[in-house]
Amino acid sequence: MNAYLIETEDLRKSFGKVIAVDGISLKIPTGSIYGILGPNGAGKSTTIRMLCGLLTPSSGKASVDGLDVYTQSEKIKQRLGYMSQSFSLYEDLTVLENLRFYATIYGVRGKEREERIRQLIAMAGITGRERQLAGTLSGGWKQRLALGCALIHKPQILVLDEPTAGVDPVARRVFWELIYKLA
Repeated sequence: MNAYLIETEDLRKSFGKVIAVDGISLKIPTGSIYGILGPNGAGKSTTIRMLCGLLTPSSGKASVDGLDVYTQSEKIKQRLGYMSQSFSLYEDLTVLENLRFYATIYGVRGKEREERIRQLIAMAGITGRERQLAGTLSGGWKQRLALGCALIHKPQILVLDEPTAGVDPVARRVFWELIYKLA
C-alpha cells in the first residue's frame, strides 16, 4: 500500500494558450477525505479529470495509487469511481437501467450485478424509485443515483467533483452523511 494515494508534482494543463492548471503539487494520504478548493475557473475540475485519467496533463508528474496517469490511465479508471458535477446520468433511462448500464460498462455482470444494484439502491436510499426515469428525479435523488453509479464496481477510490452543487441543504447533508459512512 502506498503512503500517498495521490501524488502530483508541478502538474500542468493548457488548452492552447489558456493555462487551466499551473503547476499543482499534492500529496494526498491513503485513507483520507480530501477537498480541492478554489474559485470558479481555478482548475479544480481539470485537475480531477487529469487524476481520473480523463485528460492527459500537459506536463508534470502525477500518480494515483502508485499508477502513472500518463501510462496507466486505464488501470486508474478501473480503481476509481468518478462522480462528475453534472452527474452523467441517462435521463431517458430508469434508475434501475442507469445502474445496470454502469454495471455493464465496468464489467459487473449476472448475479453479482443484481446483488450490487440491490445493495446500492438500499445504501443510497432510493428504494421505491427503481422504475422512475432519471430525468424526472429531483437534484437530490439524481445525486444519490449518480453516487450509486460511481460505486457500482466497488472502486477503491471515490472521486467527487462538486457533488452537492445545485442541491438543497437537506439533500446536501444527507449526501455527506452517506459519504462519511462509506469512508
